[in-house]
Amino acid sequence: MASGRLDSAPAASLRIRHITMISLGGVMGAGFFIGASGAIAMAGPAVLLSYAFAGILIYFVNLILCDLLGRTPHRGSFVSQVGHILGPRCGFVMGWTYLLVWVTTLAAEIMAAASLLAPLVPLPYWLLELLVLGSMTVLNLASVRGYGEIEYGLSFTKVAAVLVFLGIGATALARGHHVAHAAFLDGGLFPHGAVAMLSAVPVVVFSMAGTEIGTIAALDSDRPQQNIARIARTIAIRLLGFYLSSVAVILCILPWRTVVPGHSPFLQVLGALHIPFADGMMTIVILAAVLSTLNSGLYASSRILRDVALAGNAPASLRATGAASGIPHRAVLWVAASSAAVAASAILSPTLVFSFLISVVGVFIIAGNMMVVVARLCLVPDGRRSARFTLAGLAAVLVAMAVDPHARHELALGSIAIGGIFLLECIVSARRRRRKPAGADHVPG
Repeated sequence: MASGRLDSAPAASLRIRHITMISLGGVMGAGFFIGASGAIAMAGPAVLLSYAFAGILIYFVNLILCDLLGRTPHRGSFVSQVGHILGPRCGFVMGWTYLLVWVTTLAAEIMAAASLLAPLVPLPYWLLELLVLGSMTVLNLASVRGYGEIEYGLSFTKVAAVLVFLGIGATALARGHHVAHAAFLDGGLFPHGAVAMLSAVPVVVFSMAGTEIGTIAALDSDRPQQNIARIARTIAIRLLGFYLSSVAVILCILPWRTVVPGHSPFLQVLGALHIPFADGMMTIVILAAVLSTLNSGLYASSRILRDVALAGNAPASLRATGAASGIPHRAVLWVAASSAAVAASAILSPTLVFSFLISVVGVFIIAGNMMVVVARLCLVPDGRRSARFTLAGLAAVLVAMAVDPHARHELALGSIAIGGIFLLECIVSARRRRRKPAGADHVPG
């Protein structure tokens, strides 16, 4: 297992202000500014309950992560912790599902950035994708402190934009600009049934995925344990406030049936209020959000990939870090190349490879959170009501997906994919045992 990261952050370059913004930056991407439209279309007005329920689950998962890291220090990231507690097989599955989620997310963000830049920059779409990915990759290879400063600025832009949006919305509502009660509850609170509210939770959780980045970034700070605890206690509450407030404003100003999946409901609201230059402003904000998520995603996934390699579940060459900076350069390049390949698959095979990956990431996130909670329960099985509540809530989401005909397909694909990763681990372990000389030492941990 990976060891030593909590007690030897090589650069100790990040401060609490960086870590806080990095945590926000990992989640407030296109999945927030655009993805909210899909959740609203899926659940209707009940999407507020979806966001509230998902936010509560994420809050408890963050608390559990903090507790887990505090009780098993000097073992690297939470992926390493899960592998240490639940065994190498679960560690393998946890690591690779997490990496696949981020590689897919990064590919989606690359395409979103290229789409935003295409009307403004007269270059081929594929070249814009490479330029966006290349710039973020170079930034991650340069220095941890430089990454933190850029991410702080990008995340600050997003947070400021949301606060301005909430201010505009509150002013409009105070002046009487709101939808009629009949339009707000068009079809009732649960127009697609109560199950749809739970089925929308994976979509919401996917848009919130990334809160754990703060725990990874804290390992590159001067006081990792204290910073992890502080981030875990506060970040989910802040996000819940941002998400719930924003979606409530959207539903109060726009009839929910007019929200178009795949289009920014924030822009729709600003257009309905006749805010001047709304298109240009939201383009800048969404571009900042996309670049921020790319930046944070490359950072977090490269560190996790290194931990996976340290556990013996990825090529040993990916363990290498810069002597002075501590940056896992090869892992950063591997993640960037994989994201580029997935983005290319969206063009070459949009209905097969990319569609499959997009379909399974929600289940991967739910399953990963469940493994974190189970690891916590195995570590201290008694007196953990919050952990049991969280596990039950996550299980209820999977049950709702099984019942909902629209989400059942994603659950089936996700389950098959996780089964395939388990099978791959069995094959890799069997080959490793056959090649291992008698009496050889285990991978250091």
